[in-house]
Amino acid sequence: MPINVFPDLTRRQWLRGSLAAAGAGVISSARAAQGGGEEFWALLSDTHIAADANKEARGVNMAANLERCVAQVLRAGGKPHGVLIGGDCALNDGQPADYTTFVERLRPFHDTRVQVHCVLGNHDNRQSFLNICGETGVDPLLRGWHVSVLSSARVNWVLLDSLEHVNVTPGLLGPEQLSWLRRTLRQLPDKPTLVMVHHNPQTEVQEGKKLTGLKDTAALMEVLKAEPRVKALFFGHTHRWSAVPPAEGLPWLINLPPVSYVFDAAQPAGWVAARVRGETLELEMLALNVNHAAHRQKVEIAI
Repeated sequence: MPINVFPDLTRRQWLRGSLAAAGAGVISSARAAQGGGEEFWALLSDTHIAADANKEARGVNMAANLERCVAQVLRAGGKPHGVLIGGDCALNDGQPADYTTFVERLRPFHDTRVQVHCVLGNHDNRQSFLNICGETGVDPLLRGWHVSVLSSARVNWVLLDSLEHVNVTPGLLGPEQLSWLRRTLRQLPDKPTLVMVHHNPQTEVQEGKKLTGLKDTAALMEVLKAEPRVKALFFGHTHRWSAVPPAEGLPWLINLPPVSYVFDAAQPAGWVAARVRGETLELEMLALNVNHAAHRQKVEIAI
């Protein structure tokens, strides 16, 4: 099952029949193009799948958690326009067998013709991911990076690649990708735009601490501030759930919860349902532990 490819057509066919913006293909959703009604997107992150589906970390079976989230997405009401996974798909260093098990856990999406799109994190391996999950013979939008651009009837999504070194904690976009992002944002269809990257924005590092987030956070923020159509930046990496409202010209900052395990026992594991209704993007946190205080917490973003 190819990842980042709509199931009805190959990615190359979509690019041939859809808009090309900023020198990068924009994949358009046929379902979304039929009308401007509600759109439902499922947002997952930090699945950390190992080759062995029985593998546990921090007392959690990651494959079982992903299976539960997949089942919940398909029961959430309405077929998703797409499933977006915010990186760290693999457990440690992105072995090919990790991605084979990862894809197997996503099989119900393939069987119901729901498309899956992934960004990469520091525990992924770009080449292994593309070898197992990618479509062969398709030129990347930005050579050397795994980026995607999606355009539905209601919103644009831009998915970035912050994987700098495998199994090294901080991330980096780099000047070339930031320039590509700047061009792409300017030339996308005129509708609200949502950006996803794995690493969390991090501008300050406490004394005695190391930088663990996105190294070029300041440069990314300058790009986002220059484009008012960008309404939210989604990221994972920290294994936390939070939603920070706009400030100082920045968009909403949405930290997606992990599907796998948490670092802080007070944090929830689970996924987020994103529903575009009218001029609002509603985010609903759906915790695997339904008794968690954050379960069914909602955030409304004006778009």
